Amino acid sequence: MTLNWGLVGYVKRSKNRQQVLRILSIPLSPSDIAKKLKISLTHASKIIRELNAKGLVKCLNEELKVGRIYQKNKVADEILDYLSKTDK
Repeated sequence: MTLNWGLVGYVKRSKNRQQVLRILSIPLSPSDIAKKLKISLTHASKIIRELNAKGLVKCLNEELKVGRIYQKNKVADEILDYLSKTDK
């Protein structure tokens, strides 16, 4: 496994990014994420948009304008696994 250290640093810099990736083990919408993390929908949407642009999450129903559902991918899993080992 070769990690992209730029992405590791990007995720590590933000507790909210880490939390979003952790809860995306099941597919969720930005509004679900906002409720679970007690952050604004605007902030949750921004985080998801950035994680999607970095290739860490995937939209499962891109054809929809409203009600999009996202899930993390294997790269995100590897980054979270690394971070969990270094946070101990």
